This record gives sequence, C-alpha cells and structure tokens, in this order.
Amino acid sequence: MSKYYSIRSKLIAFMLIATTIPLLASISMTFIQTKTALREQALEENKRLIYQASTNLNNYVDNVARASLAIYNDPTFLRNLAKLPGDYRAVAEVYTTLQTIRAAVPDVFQLYLHSFVSNQSTLITNPFPKREERKQAYSDSLHGKTGDGGSDIWVESAHMSHTYGFKAASPDDSPRTVITLHRIIRDIPSPERLGVLAIDLNMNSIVAICSRLYDPAKEQIYVVDGQNRIVYQGRTEIQADNEAGHLQQVAGSTLEDGRNLAGSARNAAGHFEQDQSMYIYQQLGSNYADWTIVKQIPNETLYARATALTWNNAMIAIAALILVIMATLFISIRITGPLKQLMRYMNQIQAGRLHVDIRLSSRDEFGVLARHFRDMMDTVNNLILREYQLELANKTNQLKALQAQINPHFLYNTLQSIGTLALQQQGKRAYTLLSSLSKMLRYSMRDQTCVTLREEAEHARLYLELQQERFGERLEVHMDFAEDTLSVQMPRMTLQPLIENYFKHGADVQPGKGYISITSRQVDKHWIVIELINNGPVIPEYKLIEIREWLQPQETESSMSSQDSAMSESIGLRNVVRRLALNAHPGMPARIEIDNLEAGGVKLQVKLYAGE
Repeated sequence: MSKYYSIRSKLIAFMLIATTIPLLASISMTFIQTKTALREQALEENKRLIYQASTNLNNYVDNVARASLAIYNDPTFLRNLAKLPGDYRAVAEVYTTLQTIRAAVPDVFQLYLHSFVSNQSTLITNPFPKREERKQAYSDSLHGKTGDGGSDIWVESAHMSHTYGFKAASPDDSPRTVITLHRIIRDIPSPERLGVLAIDLNMNSIVAICSRLYDPAKEQIYVVDGQNRIVYQGRTEIQADNEAGHLQQVAGSTLEDGRNLAGSARNAAGHFEQDQSMYIYQQLGSNYADWTIVKQIPNETLYARATALTWNNAMIAIAALILVIMATLFISIRITGPLKQLMRYMNQIQAGRLHVDIRLSSRDEFGVLARHFRDMMDTVNNLILREYQLELANKTNQLKALQAQINPHFLYNTLQSIGTLALQQQGKRAYTLLSSLSKMLRYSMRDQTCVTLREEAEHARLYLELQQERFGERLEVHMDFAEDTLSVQMPRMTLQPLIENYFKHGADVQPGKGYISITSRQVDKHWIVIELINNGPVIPEYKLIEIREWLQPQETESSMSSQDSAMSESIGLRNVVRRLALNAHPGMPARIEIDNLEAGGVKLQVKLYAGE
C-alpha cells in the first residue's frame, strides 16, 4: 500500500503541525522528572518500613523458638518422657512444662508432643489436654528437615489447623489458619531422638506486624516462604486460587543477582517492577523461617501525584487541542466514509447475517481492514463448528468427573459384613457376596455414560442384596420393573445413590422392619416413571421445601453450580440431579419429585423421557 493512500500519514501530518512538538516537550519532561523523584522517595520509605517489619517478624520467630527451649531448661522433662503414661507425677510435670511454653507465647493455639520412648502423644488445646498411646508420631509433625541431617527446629508455613489425629473435642471446633514451629527433642548431648514438639500459632502477631506496612485500599502485602507458599497476605488471610498463581509468577521473577524472589539470599533486599506494579522485598534473617516480605505498590498509586501534576500542565495545551479538533473534524468528513460503510457491514453481521459479502474499494487502511475482517469472519464461521464439538467433549468430561464419586462408607460396611461371614465359616455365602460386590465395582468403572434401565436395575439388585446381608430380616425389598421400560436410556449410577439415601438417613434409626420398594412404569408414549418408596423417617417440612427447590430442572451448568451450597448435605442426590440435567433431551428435562407418606416414610419419583 502506497504511503500516499495511508490515513495514518494524513492524520500525522495535521497533528504534528498543530501540537505535537510543544505539547510533548512540556508535558513529558515534567512527568518524567516528577515520576522519578516520587519513585525514589517511595522506594526509600518502604524499604525502611519493610526492614523494620522483617526485624519484628524475625524477633517473633526467635521468641517462639526460645520458648520451646523450656523442654531443656526443665531438668526433669527429658526423664519424664520415658515415664509416660503410668507415672501421674511425670504426666503433671510434662503438662506444666508445656503450659509454660503456652504462657510464654500469647499466640499459641495448641501444642502437640509425642514421646518416641513411651509412644505417648499429648495434645493441649484450650482448655483440656488429650493423651493417647501411639507407636508413631503424627505424620505431619515429622515433615520438614528431620531425619536428613538438617536443623532440629523449623517453621511450617501457613496452613489450616488439625487435631494431630485426635478426635475433635467439640463439633463446633473449626480449623483456623496457623503456622507451626516443629522441634525435635534429643537426649543432649546424645543425638538420640526422644520426641517431637509442635507448636501451632495463630496469625494475630503476624497480622499486627504486617497491617502497618500498607494501605489496604491501594496496596498489597505478602509474606512467602522458600517454596512460594503464602504465609500471610494483606486483604485475605488465605488467598484465592488466582492470587496464589499470580504470586507464584512474581516469586519466580529474576532479580539483579540472578536469583528468583523465593530463592533470594538471607537478609536480601531490593525491588523489581512487574505487571504494572512495583514490588519491594526483604528476606528475613531467621535460622528457622525462610520467609520474604513482599509489598506490591501499583503504578497507579505510586505515580498518582505525578499524574495529577501532569494534568495541570496539560491545561497549557488546550489551545493546541482546539486546533487538533478542528483538523480532525475536517479529516473525518473527508476520509472516514469507508469506515461508515464497514460499520454498516458489521451491523448486518451483528443482526445474524454472518455470510454477508464485505466489499470496499478503498485502498487505504480501511480497505485493508475490510479484507482482514472478511477473512476473520470466514475463520469465525469455521470456529463455530469447532466450538460445538468442544462443548460436546467438555460435557462428556463433566459426566465422567461426576460419575467418579464412590461411597467409601458403603464399601466399608459391605466388606465388614463379608468379613463377618468369612469368620463364621460361611464360605459359599461369602463368595456370593464377593461376586456381587465385584460386579458392582466393574459396573461403576465402566466408561459408558448412559446405560439401560435393565442394567441399572441389575446393579440396584446387587446393591440391595449386599444390604440385605447387612440387615438380615430387618430389611424387606420389593422390585418390579415393567418390561416396556427396561430399554430406556439413563445416566449410569442413577438408582444406587437414590436407594442409598434410605440407608444413610433412615435404616439405622428404623425401630422395626425396614421396607424399600422400587418400581417402574410407562405413563404415556414418551415418559416413564421410576418410583422408590421406603418406610424410613419422614423429612422435616422445611428441609423438604429446600430439597424441592433445588430439584427443579436447571437450564445451565452455572445455575446448577449456584445451588451447591444448599445441596452440600446430599452429595449422592446432587450427583444424580446434575447428571440427569447434563444428559437431558433438549426441551425434555428429567424430573425428580419427593414427598413424605402419610403412614410414614418417603416416596421419590424419577420421570425420564423415553424417546420417540
């Protein structure tokens, strides 16, 4: 294309004459000088601030480490580890030492102690201690540097607290975010390991130190360890997935010394720019915590004052801008006709005429744009076909993911019943039950998305046969499937989760004989109904209303996902609802209806489209 036909050349010629030289000379110089000065000032201030915070964090970690030395300061503690749990005086003295550590550090949430000598584990969580005999320490307490010649003390990054294998004291006890200091207890001066001590610390002190480092409305602060894991971040205590991924990218940035942020040397400090932000970092000098403080200042915040000054200077260029506007209007009238024609073509495409023939005789950029746009529409039409294929593949993957849920509770009860039979030397019956179980497992691992009702009914029969072995004469089962319904296609593993709800919520609390009935019938030419009836406890009215709401057919995957919080207590039923929705015939969604029976029990009906 000749430069004489270029609309860019025509525009540049007019705008350079009007304002480019005086406008850029005045505004650019002022902005650059102001920006540089403010940048250096902000760097120095934040480096001093972050260095002080790193010192405070280092002192905090060192104080916790010193407090854990109480196990060596108490001359009786190491001897008492061998006396647990029979010597009650030794138990009391060990408990007193642990309480001393707890009192020395205000942020202690709980302490865990395991003695390798007496195989005794102790957990102190307010208000009472727990003890039990274990052959090995809790696995998480041994992660890190033990056993490989490293340090006997280290700090585990932020994680959700747990009970170290002990049963929770109360259902209301909820995990919280903690960091954990681990210390190996040795029979000094011997290298023999006597035990392991873990101190869970809440985040109060770290939050207090870091909250003074930044403006939450404009900036962000992170504390990360050597493995790019977040110890603390300013706006939320535990980060979202996209925030974690962003920070890992930042932590991998190459610094001036050739290292990356996560692998920077001890006490290393500096800054770098990335993603329209300034990052200032300071590595802790702690022997126990390989942490780095990182402060993120967006350029928008860093250069806000420079931008304001630039706007003031821009007022000088108003007179020149008026001339630019007049020239631009003149140019627009003369040479933007082809652009309007191209916009008319675009409006036709927006209205649905994707195959419109785009023709422009212009030889400038608008003509080139029109030809590229025409090529783009050809590509779009081809991609639409690919999108449908990708959507089908994605739908198949969703179905496979939903079908991959297995109920370990049922497998446990079944294997327990089979083991009991084997112990009673009922070998033949045990073999039959094992065969039924193996058939069920093979069925659950099949690659088919949909099966016939006949196959689902056989799978349900095997499942109920195993449950009858568990409950014996306390369970009566009735199954009656109409022959003309057995060839109807349905998602695999549909009936078992519905039947399983009875055994999960009603069978164990049933005072008398349990009863469950499964039938199917053809209600008209295109629909069949599968009906499940049991005599278990009725569903409370408020819960029944809630279940009926999310049993309504959903139009999209997003609308189904929005109900997940309400369905979190009925995973099996949720699985069935979502798979029925994903496999529904267009315009013919499957329906599930549930009701309480007047005489007691629950009735559930599944209405399926049987095809033409």
